[in-house]
Amino acid sequence: MKIEIADCSGFCFGVKRAIKMAQEALEKNKAKGVYSLGHIIHNSQVVEELSRKGLKPIKELAGVEEGVVVISSHGAGPKIFKQIEAKGIGLVNATCPYVMSAQKIVKSLSDEGYSVLILGDRHHPEVEALVGLAGKGAVVIKDEEELEGQKLPSSRIGVVSQTTQTSKRYFRLISKILSRGFSEVRIFNTICSDTQKRQESAARLAKDADLMIIAGGRMSANTKRLFEICSEICKNTYHIETAQELKGKWFEGKSKIGIASGASTPDWIIKSIKKEILSIRGIYAR
Repeated sequence: MKIEIADCSGFCFGVKRAIKMAQEALEKNKAKGVYSLGHIIHNSQVVEELSRKGLKPIKELAGVEEGVVVISSHGAGPKIFKQIEAKGIGLVNATCPYVMSAQKIVKSLSDEGYSVLILGDRHHPEVEALVGLAGKGAVVIKDEEELEGQKLPSSRIGVVSQTTQTSKRYFRLISKILSRGFSEVRIFNTICSDTQKRQESAARLAKDADLMIIAGGRMSANTKRLFEICSEICKNTYHIETAQELKGKWFEGKSKIGIASGASTPDWIIKSIKKEILSIRGIYAR
């Protein structure tokens, strides 16, 4: 059996940056309290590790009167920043730079009077923040099929994507939009480059693999996209968070195993998955 790990695996730049900023905030402000609004990244094991060091995840700002609030890598809407400012508490903005770029585009479109159409998961914090910046003219759809029958509020629209969507899905949506009668459409490619490279690397590996393991948090949007992409190519594709979820029967008769990971999956989890596969099979990887 051969086990191969996709080229683009482990933490992405934005996740590394967010974790570093949270750790620095803990070193400087632990005595007063350091809070993350939601999970700083979508990986339970990393969140638990940071919690042990003192980072306290919260769902809302009520009750926080001092200390520092860390904005997650997914970003937050303008109301959150106003609340933090009004409270006079510390702020560490760990929003991924790619997400920040999408936020600036959406804010500019809204200011210029465009209705904003967002391809994404409407309950994901990144998308919720984009909606907050887009204002009343925002419409969120999960795919091009949902566009059917959707009444868009303006003849002038701007189109963006959640940074972790697939290019394939975004291009299909754009094609549908351009077939409708808008007086003006502005389109921005807001899918981050790491996401694209990660998806391409996983897809290449899935073409040659007998079985694919996608490692990442259940809440991770980019991990879900990897699972969708690889499932279309390799029927034996499984999404797990940790090595403990692996099942021996998956590997019966399989000669090549591929492992790909979401952007918030640490290297140690990937290594532990590979080690467990070798233990299950009782062989070594070439």
